[in-house]
Amino acid sequence: MRVYISVDMEGIAGISHGKPTNRDDSGYRDACRLMEGETNAAIEGAYDGGADEVVVNDSHGSMYNLAPDRVDQRARLVQGRKTLSMVEAAADGHFDVALFVGYHARAGHPRGTIAHTYSGAPTLTTLNGKPVGEYGINGIYLGALGIPVGMVSGDDALAEEVADWMPWAERVVVKRGLGWQAADSLHPSAAQALVKAGAKRAVERARSADAGGLRPLVLAAPIAVELQLTHGGQADFAALIPGFTRVGDRGARFEAQGGIEAYRAFVSAVRMARLADE
Repeated sequence: MRVYISVDMEGIAGISHGKPTNRDDSGYRDACRLMEGETNAAIEGAYDGGADEVVVNDSHGSMYNLAPDRVDQRARLVQGRKTLSMVEAAADGHFDVALFVGYHARAGHPRGTIAHTYSGAPTLTTLNGKPVGEYGINGIYLGALGIPVGMVSGDDALAEEVADWMPWAERVVVKRGLGWQAADSLHPSAAQALVKAGAKRAVERARSADAGGLRPLVLAAPIAVELQLTHGGQADFAALIPGFTRVGDRGARFEAQGGIEAYRAFVSAVRMARLADE
C-alpha cells in the first residue's frame, strides 16, 4: 500500500493570514512548524491505516518548507522547484491513494482563507465550466494515473468544494474560513489528531476490497481548461502557449484530451502569465 501525500501551507490550522506563508515574514518558521505537525500526523495516520510506503511532496511556495529532520523518518520527502509542482513524484510509482494536507479553497471563493489557485494570477479557474481549485487540478492529474484522492484537509470552504468534486474523499476541517485573511482555527494538537484519524480512515478504505468507495477523479474528454487572470496582459502571455486561445477581457482557454494534458496546460499557463508582470 503506497501513499502519496501533498502538503500545502495555507490550509494548516493556526494559519489565518497570508503573510506568515512567505519566506521573508517573521512568522514563517512558526508556520513551517505547524505545517510539519500536520504532515507528521498524516504520515502517522497513513501507517496506522496499513501503508507500506509514504511519499510526501512539499507543495507550498518554493516547495522547500519542511525541515527534513523534523519529518517522520519513515517517509520519503520530495522538495524543491519541481517541474510537476504539487504532483511531482506521483508518476514514478503506482500509488494506491493520495492525501492532500493543508489545502485551501479556490481562487475567487468568497470566504475561503487565503483562497487562490497555484498563484495570485488566476482569479478563477474552471474545468468544463465548473469552478475548481488546486484539489481538483491536482486530482485530475492523479486520476489519470488511476490514483484516487482519499483525504483533503483545510478549512470548511475547501470541504464544501471537495464534497462537490470528490464526494468520496475524507474531508477534514481544521478551521472555519472567515474571509480572505481570517479564520476560526482549532488548536494545532486538535487539528493534528483529526488529520491523523482522517488519513488512517482513507488508507484503510483504500486497502479494502472495493477501495472503500474511493475512485480516481476522471473527466470525460475533451476537458475545457479556462483561466480568468488578473489582467489582459497575463492572458495575452498565457495564450502564446500552443493550443491556448484568448477569451473575454482577461481569459485563456485550452481543450485537453485527458487529465494529464489538462494539468500540464494549466500549470504552463500560470507560469507564463507571471512573466507578463516581470
